[in-house]
Amino acid sequence: MSAESPLILLVGGGFTPGSQFLERLCRNGCACKVAHSLDEAGTALLSAHFELVLSEMSLPEGSAFPLIALLEHTPATLFFCVGVHDGCWWLPALDRGRRTWGQAALRPAEFAVELAALLGTGALCAAVPAADAVHANIIPMPAQEISPPRPERAPTEQARTRKSSA
Repeated sequence: MSAESPLILLVGGGFTPGSQFLERLCRNGCACKVAHSLDEAGTALLSAHFELVLSEMSLPEGSAFPLIALLEHTPATLFFCVGVHDGCWWLPALDRGRRTWGQAALRPAEFAVELAALLGTGALCAAVPAADAVHANIIPMPAQEISPPRPERAPTEQARTRKSSA
């Protein structure tokens, strides 16, 4: 990344002003632009050269995969964010314009280390004991609506009776 303020494009509805993720990036000297859709991202990419693009995997128009084609062979690095249970995975897609799709997904603490290395700042990595680093949600995922798991139902008396008589 450049010595100047890195220019970052955040793509998706979860990157909203006031979000902890966006605030942390701005506090650490990053210049951030938010695009809520693939169309907005395309427009932003035509108007500026972003060093880093972080996108939710699912966008209003569908998949964020077209961003790979838009950014391939440019100096940009691209990560996709996918919500899982109560956290997220960060999926490397491009590293300075070269495809990295298929490399191992990063947990939030691992992504924090990668992001700090990309941006040249340790300020993005909170001090977390090594044993907790893998499970810590240092860099939270963008806000997404994820349905909580359904609790299992206790067997009813009729079901227990049917099983015992069978």
